[in-house]
Amino acid sequence: MFYICSMSDLHVIWFRRDLRVHDHAALVAACASGGQVLPLYIFDTRHWHRPDTSGRQFDFLLESLADLDDALRKRGSKLCLRSGNAAEVLSQIHTQYGIASLHFHAASHDPEETERVQHVRSWAMKAGIPLREQAIRRAMPLTPEESETAFRHYMRQPRLNAPENLDTPDMVSEDWPVASDYGLGDDACAGRQTGGRTNGVLQLRQYLSGRGRPASKRNLSVTDRESSASGLSPYLNWGTLSDREVWQAAMRAKGALLSDGDETFAASLDAFVENLEQRSRLLTAKPRREQVENAGLPHDIFKREMVGAADPRLAAWASGRTGFPLLDASMRCLQATGRLESELRSLLLSFATCHLWLDPTAPAQHLARLSTDFDGALFYGNARKVVGVSSHPVGQIPNPVRHSQMRDPEGTFIRKWIPEIADLPDALIHSPWDAPKSLLAEKGIVLGQSYPMRMVDHMAAARAARRHLFPEQSSHALPFGVPARPNMARRAGMSKSGRVHALPAKSVQLSFDLGGHA
Repeated sequence: MFYICSMSDLHVIWFRRDLRVHDHAALVAACASGGQVLPLYIFDTRHWHRPDTSGRQFDFLLESLADLDDALRKRGSKLCLRSGNAAEVLSQIHTQYGIASLHFHAASHDPEETERVQHVRSWAMKAGIPLREQAIRRAMPLTPEESETAFRHYMRQPRLNAPENLDTPDMVSEDWPVASDYGLGDDACAGRQTGGRTNGVLQLRQYLSGRGRPASKRNLSVTDRESSASGLSPYLNWGTLSDREVWQAAMRAKGALLSDGDETFAASLDAFVENLEQRSRLLTAKPRREQVENAGLPHDIFKREMVGAADPRLAAWASGRTGFPLLDASMRCLQATGRLESELRSLLLSFATCHLWLDPTAPAQHLARLSTDFDGALFYGNARKVVGVSSHPVGQIPNPVRHSQMRDPEGTFIRKWIPEIADLPDALIHSPWDAPKSLLAEKGIVLGQSYPMRMVDHMAAARAARRHLFPEQSSHALPFGVPARPNMARRAGMSKSGRVHALPAKSVQLSFDLGGHA
């Protein structure tokens, strides 16, 4: 059915993952159209029924929307809330009020969001409604040099000012929902970050004022990486801050630091900007076929074991009871705070899919649900590499014990989250099964009761997984992707005994967070 073109003067700004009024090209364009502007947010019922979404993500979104609504009300406007299929909601508004134009930012490469926008495009074309889709940037060129040039050119453009006033019609908005309206269970997560631009700006200021100073140092412990993280990941993923305003703030701070001779902090901001560029490149580059065809993870070609939530191995892993202290501390941290450094999140997923040989779907969805900053386009792109099903897999199976010794040498992070074994000495806290029975008895630790025995022999499990994942490498000491040169072997984490302790790949999101924490 084709609609008659509307004579209305109502211009709709459709907010999605751009929940701000500052540096917002679509909002500026809607205001420039003349007439009334309707700020609209549509809760996508289908999205919140996905198995990788959670109450903590929904609550962060609600806080971000409330902050956006407050900013709009200060400008004489307010946010209109609707729920359901986006094309159907817009059709209803058009039938009741008429829509002169629809403004929004381009979608990310999340397949579900791409499909959602395509349905809206099809409806708008039939309805005769002009679409004003603002691409944050064009698809990135192929070469790294062109990519960097395009990125810097965009980031140097002046930020767009927020409109001072908006003329908004008096339109009925739906009530503010709660997580249970979408079947999401109780997920308070008392330690998570609070959503909204106000809190995002505060995080940015604190990071640039000194919190990020240690980030450029080599071999930082988990605790130091945690304390020096920017904490900006969820704010960037929901668009309460724009990439451009963060980049410009970082570059201004870097210039001031160099003028003061503080090269250490300036180097940290260099790494910060590099991560921001990497994130932007992944979100704007043309997606590979696997990103287009697969919402989440594709079929596991290695035929790992499909299990349900009741499986004792998955349940132990998901509850932080594997018997490997760094893994368990990482899972408990993520459960309590909704945040975890990206390398540790990769380590958790790798252990479930390699050492336990579980199909990656359930473990990946569990990690996604726990992550406040979950973004499908970023998360699954990196998850595919970690579990070995992308065209560019990681090619390494990280050793959880060696990784623990390297990333938490004094056991500070482990003791914070695993108090059951806090009294063990530093040398044994990474592998309590190696502790003498007399010492365990002295400390009141009973493996299998007060703290679990390790689920598997990690070295034997890694060898078995490597035979399946990298059969062409199975006869070699080094896993796929690690060059067989002495200096490279040391960089890969090879112990003196010649056993490989490869590190998980650095990822932008499992989950991405500027400054190394997610």
